[in-house]
Amino acid sequence: MNGLIKLSLLALLAFACAESPKPIHDLPTPKSVQAPLPPVSDGFDFPVGPPDAKGYYNAQGFTKNNHLGDDWNGTGGGNSDLGDPVFSVAHGLVKEAVDAGPGWGNVVRVLHNIGTNAAPKLIESLYAHLDSMMVQVGDTLLRGQQLGTIGNADGAYWAHLHLEIRTDVDLDIGAGYDLDTTGYVNPTRFIRQHRPKR
Repeated sequence: MNGLIKLSLLALLAFACAESPKPIHDLPTPKSVQAPLPPVSDGFDFPVGPPDAKGYYNAQGFTKNNHLGDDWNGTGGGNSDLGDPVFSVAHGLVKEAVDAGPGWGNVVRVLHNIGTNAAPKLIESLYAHLDSMMVQVGDTLLRGQQLGTIGNADGAYWAHLHLEIRTDVDLDIGAGYDLDTTGYVNPTRFIRQHRPKR
């Protein structure tokens, strides 16, 4: 009996010591703060007709028809804005530049640091339906730097820019429409609230 109790105690002790939780400082770095960090933002401008979207209008805003972004169209209508330049809304780091297939076309995703280098706070801007992409993954962009041109997703739509701003930078590309807006913010409102000092 004593041998059985001793064996049980040794097994319990071995189990308790085998898999203790990792200390906080040993946990892997979240994807959202991996190096290299994007440069710290000095403010946000609109991605077309900079800095104030001159010559463009928001044809389908955030949450209209469950839309997760803003659709920027040229005031000329139709495909009049096809090939117009698209600019980075803020200083950032390109995390993806890819043909995302039907419905999306060419997509560029850029990380922005709205915190500090010591305490980064990352958000993401997504630019979709591009006719051309002028950046590659890992490129550092300045606010107002051209990253591509307005497209129509290979003829799927009239030419326009679909812009999203995401507070969750680990989301997959998604569908562009959803009832659940968790991780997304109203792009126009966000840009207006974070204008650079001029």
